Amino acid sequence: VTVLYYVLSRRLYQLTLYLRGMILPDDRNTCLRHLVFLAIAIGGYYGLAHALDSMGILSLTMVLFISVACGLFMYWIIVDTTWDVYDASAGSYYGLESSVASPSSKPRTSWRPPIIAGSVVLLLGLFWNSMSIHGAGKIQPLPQGCQKFVNDGAWIPLGGCDEASFGYEYRQYGISSHGTCSSQDGNYVWGWNETFSASHCRFTHRDSWSLKQMLKHRTITFIGDSISRHLYQAVLRSMGISDAGEYNSHLPKWTDMNATVGDTHIHFEWSPYSKDQVGRMQNITNRPETARKEGELVRPDLVVLGGGAWDRLHVYGTEEEIASHRSALKDLTKEIQNARHAGIPVAWVIPTTINSNALLTDEKRENINEEKMEEFRAYYAEVGVPGAASFVLDGPVWTRGRVSESYDGVHYPRSVYHAGSQILINAMDWLLPEKDTTDNFVPLEPGTMANPRLGCMMLALAFIGLFFFDGFMGFSYFGSLFVPSVSPKNLYEESYTLLHQRKKLPPIDFSAGIKCPSSPMITSNDTSIDRIGNGAGPTTLTRRVSGNSEDEETVSLVSVSNGRKPEMA
Repeated sequence: VTVLYYVLSRRLYQLTLYLRGMILPDDRNTCLRHLVFLAIAIGGYYGLAHALDSMGILSLTMVLFISVACGLFMYWIIVDTTWDVYDASAGSYYGLESSVASPSSKPRTSWRPPIIAGSVVLLLGLFWNSMSIHGAGKIQPLPQGCQKFVNDGAWIPLGGCDEASFGYEYRQYGISSHGTCSSQDGNYVWGWNETFSASHCRFTHRDSWSLKQMLKHRTITFIGDSISRHLYQAVLRSMGISDAGEYNSHLPKWTDMNATVGDTHIHFEWSPYSKDQVGRMQNITNRPETARKEGELVRPDLVVLGGGAWDRLHVYGTEEEIASHRSALKDLTKEIQNARHAGIPVAWVIPTTINSNALLTDEKRENINEEKMEEFRAYYAEVGVPGAASFVLDGPVWTRGRVSESYDGVHYPRSVYHAGSQILINAMDWLLPEKDTTDNFVPLEPGTMANPRLGCMMLALAFIGLFFFDGFMGFSYFGSLFVPSVSPKNLYEESYTLLHQRKKLPPIDFSAGIKCPSSPMITSNDTSIDRIGNGAGPTTLTRRVSGNSEDEETVSLVSVSNGRKPEMA
């Protein structure tokens, strides 16, 4: 790899010099003329791109068409202006009195290369376009098209007695054997189903750091019953508050909650009935976008709304209650739509799976068993509540596989809600509105990052480079112990002698002790320089160049002595 890098870098350097000589030659008039042409060409392409963008027709197809058309046009101009020179040189090269490139062969000869090149560009463009559409692409925030995949997943048993886990536990904790395994205790992890790479849906577990960055200067509001409260607490745990939602009988359950993590404000508003949720949504929509006074509530960046179980349990027994509840759902649907029109995304949480056998009372077993709740979920969909939301978090999907762990028939262990919160957090990539969440830049005070010792060290290294003519801060002297020719004094002579000659600068005085290398000939690529003389008088340099061109930029010339200008042969 080192050899390839060295060879390719030197070759690229030479090609760069050749290209510079062609486009910007040493002749001032020609160089200025080429600069004007380059400026006109670049400005013309910028103007063309701006015009296409203004007309709304800027696409990969149009870029391909313009590139091929402009390339053919430029090729036609170059061929037309240089054909006579090529025609004469071709006949001279083959030793023919009449050129092989006759005028009749000009169209066929001149148009074949651009046709081939255009075909290659077309094929590459089609391949590039296909890859950009169907390829995986770089990792970016999830697009809105991932909404149909984000709820697709399953609970996977977590191994605990396999060799990999045993080796890790032995090295980290000194455990020599296991007493329990996942097959006995039911340890699981949530995972998403595989998606096509073209969908760009790479669902991942968001840790606390990435979540804090995503929710910086954001406000999230949860509204609903205990299911919404558990999701609220699961999001807090994902942000690093490990004690959120811990079991504590002294804390009230049916009340509002608030939490602030860094610059993120997360609220929970207890509102299990749909008629109460209508008022909550109206209040949120009427809030100002920015606080006009301290402590004033503002519009949240996302509303997570859920409910249904309490309605089915307490206000769905008579015909009047059913009609009132249906009217409340219609009003709730309108308020969700109004919030979305105001720029507030709303996520609807479908009630989780009910463990009918674990329900604690006869009333619950009669009204909110899984069969009744499944009908109630369909009823909400019929009225249009989930369809009005920006996103639907499907509770049965991430609880169906853990229903046996529901200890009271409704609620689940904290790890289950963690899966629901991760689904919601991944969906925030496209749910959260665009907003400048960067912190205000506060410059550091002068001297805050100062380190006198490091400063002195850098000054010492700089002085070594200046006074010892070593751009590598003295390390070249260490290398010269093994390769004497790379000592800074020899490299200095090689580098600047030719430059002084070409720019007609005063010759370098080597009387200070810098001597020419004893090598009689120095070779660089296809150019060789012979030293003629015995050192008693002026040194004469003879340059031998193989080929038709001389690459003076890459020639290492070692010549001058006694302050005289060398004679070039």
